[in-house]
Amino acid sequence: MAKHPCILILHATAGAGHKRAAEALAAAAKIQAPEAEVVVRDILDFTAPIFKKTYAEGYLNLVRTIPELWGYLYSRIDKNATKPHEANIRKVFNKLNTLTFTKFFKELQPDAVICTHFMPLEIISTFIQEGKTSVPLYCVVTDFAVHAMWVIKNVTGYFVANEESKRYMVRHGQAESSVKCTGIPIDPIFSQSMSSEEAKARLGLDRNLPAILILGGGFGVGPTAQLLGSFINVGAQCQIMVVAGKNQEMQRNAEAIGQTLQCPVKVFGFVNNIHELMDASDLIISKPGGLTSCEVLAKKKPLAIIDPIPGQEQRNCEYLLEIGAAVRLYDIDDAPYKIRELLNDKGRMQQMANNAGKAARPNASLDIIKDVIASVME
Repeated sequence: MAKHPCILILHATAGAGHKRAAEALAAAAKIQAPEAEVVVRDILDFTAPIFKKTYAEGYLNLVRTIPELWGYLYSRIDKNATKPHEANIRKVFNKLNTLTFTKFFKELQPDAVICTHFMPLEIISTFIQEGKTSVPLYCVVTDFAVHAMWVIKNVTGYFVANEESKRYMVRHGQAESSVKCTGIPIDPIFSQSMSSEEAKARLGLDRNLPAILILGGGFGVGPTAQLLGSFINVGAQCQIMVVAGKNQEMQRNAEAIGQTLQCPVKVFGFVNNIHELMDASDLIISKPGGLTSCEVLAKKKPLAIIDPIPGQEQRNCEYLLEIGAAVRLYDIDDAPYKIRELLNDKGRMQQMANNAGKAARPNASLDIIKDVIASVME
């Protein structure tokens, strides 16, 4: 084993969460193991351009236009993913579409591989099965519940969000000692916080008004414009921040709507200081993606959930409601009434914040990297 280990972190750009988890682990490695060589790659970069486009955009288009179909596919695949016939088809399919990755992997010769998406996880598992490598293989599950696609052979260790996920993995054949409840990895910067007053001042917000943060997600998926528009009859009783992500159309729509409202509105596109926006917030409204939800928990902020995608986001939603860290906004047009009720109930807001803090794992990325580095240095 080389003195300075090489860690390969693989993800896939199907949604924003898998990439953000990989980036969070890389950021943690700079802190936890600065001597290590860390390589972060998107497995789809090794596929044909048409395949990458179809794989990445196909998922986003599906959840935007026919989320119910995605929910059906999620459930169906969950029931059949571990069947030998289905697994063998995926192995052949993945191998044919990632031929250049095999060459890259042989040349890099990493000392450990961490996967934040099941596609590269299955590819490396196949390499191990075929005797092409004996590299330690680690998996990071990026939602609060485990889908069967994550259940892969030849995995050295799993890092999951909670005890329920660990029990799932053990029931499906993983050794209990190989599954650790670290939480979902988020950028280490979320382990640090400033007061709401300080953050509001830094962002040019009114310290005396409750601040509501509306998140559209990294790709701007969700009814953000409709939600903002529902505040049309609300006076200057609050201030609103909107993050539209990479969705420029959503950003333009939100800016236009914001000009019609009586309450102050700030609209952002893709930002790198989401941690500061969360610090400044009294309440966060978001879809329940795994990474975003964990960031909110780390900041100990009450969360109002909107429009969860059937499948993984619905299961995340159920978990967050179960632990008492979130409420669900079923009727977007009635959101201002529900939010006003919540903001006026200080006791409930504090209890939600406390529950979020109990479930938070702000150091997950650091804990995962520490564990992987320790294992490869043995």
